[in-house]
Amino acid sequence: MAKRKTIDLEEVRNPSCEKYCNSKKRDEVTDNDLCMRALSLIDGLPVRCVGEWSRKKIFILVKYFNMFTVSMKNKWNNLYYIEICSGPGKCIDRSVGNEINGTSLCVAKRTEFKNIAKAVFFDNNPKIVEILNHRITKLNLQNAHAHLGDYFKADDICEYIANETDKNGLYLIFIDPTDCSVPFDLIRKLKVKFKNIDFIINIAIGTDFTRNITNAIHNPQSYTKVINKYSSFLGSSDFFNNPQLKNSDTLDLRVLFRDYYVSSLEKIGYKFTSFVRIKNYYDLIFVSSHERGLQFWEEAIKIEHDGQRQLVFE
Repeated sequence: MAKRKTIDLEEVRNPSCEKYCNSKKRDEVTDNDLCMRALSLIDGLPVRCVGEWSRKKIFILVKYFNMFTVSMKNKWNNLYYIEICSGPGKCIDRSVGNEINGTSLCVAKRTEFKNIAKAVFFDNNPKIVEILNHRITKLNLQNAHAHLGDYFKADDICEYIANETDKNGLYLIFIDPTDCSVPFDLIRKLKVKFKNIDFIINIAIGTDFTRNITNAIHNPQSYTKVINKYSSFLGSSDFFNNPQLKNSDTLDLRVLFRDYYVSSLEKIGYKFTSFVRIKNYYDLIFVSSHERGLQFWEEAIKIEHDGQRQLVFE
């Protein structure tokens, strides 16, 4: 029997968390999703407010990261991990008031992380970058750091990654925004610049998209900013020319939107894609040019986590 592995979130009850904050309350007590009332009990630094569904995202990402690094370490001279919209490294699950490690720390603390030649964590908030770098420094990692990066400035991000890597390795890039605003131009330029990339992309299809899409379709003149944002995300405005949209309900619109995004990915050479729904909030889309990557992904999403302190998988 294979040895069971765990993902230790280092979960601890944080009594400063008020729990169950609705969106209005979160606007009052957070700044860029950083809680202004609760600091980490472990290191005294700020934490990001998240929902309980973030655990599943962490579980899937780490499972894939493990398989990616272990299976590919002897097949490529260098493996690279890039995270865009990284956050500060620690979160508070507002449903229970417990702080947990976020994606960046969960990945960085894996023993498999030693297989990574270089990891770069981008965020567009200088304070968040400083916080995450402080946490990375405490881990004594020589192959990782956080850097200020705006996903609207694709050339800057590509140039920075190129200066930090040899461009000929294999890249895993995780993009984790809170809405559907990451321009497709970033995906396209990363693919052109580095070629060998697997992406995992968080699409806020159940939050941002669901809140705005119906109004954008039926009142386009009043929602030009929304239409422009989604057109940028998809890489084209053709989506809004689809006659099916006006007669589709929200669930059908989600499918059409995601299918259009996958079609855009296929046009730049990505033949293998798959997604998993994270409750009703967002989809994680996996993107690869190689069938082997898709096989890893299907394995990563096969087993549900149980929500316990240590997420266990085979």
